[in-house]
Amino acid sequence: MNIILIHNAARIAEASSLAFGNHARLREKYPWLPEKKVEDFVERIGWMTREGSVYALLDGDTMRTFLGWFTLDDFRNLGPGALTPDWCFGVAGDAAGERTGSAMSGLESSPNSRESSRAVSRFMSPLVRRLMNDLKVAGISIHAVGVPATGEAFLEEFSMLSYGRIVLDAARPTGELLALPCPEPDGFIVRAATADDARDLADLDARLARHVGSAPVLMPGAQGSTIEEWDEWLAGPDALTFVAERSGKLVGFIKADPPHDDVSWFVHGDSTLAICGLYVDSSIRGKGVGDNLLRALVSAGAQRGYELVSVDCETHNPEARAFWTARFKPVTWSFERRF
Repeated sequence: MNIILIHNAARIAEASSLAFGNHARLREKYPWLPEKKVEDFVERIGWMTREGSVYALLDGDTMRTFLGWFTLDDFRNLGPGALTPDWCFGVAGDAAGERTGSAMSGLESSPNSRESSRAVSRFMSPLVRRLMNDLKVAGISIHAVGVPATGEAFLEEFSMLSYGRIVLDAARPTGELLALPCPEPDGFIVRAATADDARDLADLDARLARHVGSAPVLMPGAQGSTIEEWDEWLAGPDALTFVAERSGKLVGFIKADPPHDDVSWFVHGDSTLAICGLYVDSSIRGKGVGDNLLRALVSAGAQRGYELVSVDCETHNPEARAFWTARFKPVTWSFERRF
């Protein structure tokens, strides 16, 4: 077997077919995710061959696996980093398939799942080794990769290679979210935010930044939006923002708009609303404020024609992770390795 850098249309098409398999397996589990076509992958992987690097492992003339990456100037406030998006890697055959049965329950894996893990390790590890060598030469010391939640063999492989999960992208249809239980507000109200709330929202956002900058999250350089940034956000035609108010004082907020590039591509679609902020003051947590904010946002989104709601959160923020995983379905897990 040998490793090549791919550039030509035929190899890009091969890689796109492998990546499309990840998407197809994900939609088998979550048919409500926006549908992607092989041609969509061709366009994105073609971009990656021009703006980054795309490796392929060949067995004779057959592509067994591929992996692409590009450089981010400032990755998570840590300086230059390399990113492999969830749409830019794949392994041929059934090796990347989802585990089932006992393996998903944390018990001994089945022979099929063990075979899948071995195949992914055999075909993916040489590309990761090449990637690490190239990043070392380039002076880059961080690599991140997004892995579809159904790619259990990939999740295990990157964990074995010293990667840790850092971000969860999740989603759920609006109808399912509106069917979830929601307690009646007790001592607070939830309403749509107005331009007059910008100053108080900036204060809450600063508290959120301090929260994610403290243990156990310890996000470096965490900063909230300024009053001016909130003014611009609230004036945006596509943004939705709701606040919780108690005795005339804001104690929480939630906001969302259509998906940006930092959200898993697998949730991108015209009918997707992406949550990009939620905070509840510590003095009123545990009283259903988060659920009521979420209910108000989803209801307003459904009225605007959004059929799917997504969210991304830091996995090392235990409070946020517990809230979102209880209400949303994992789509992509992002991993990071520093070296």
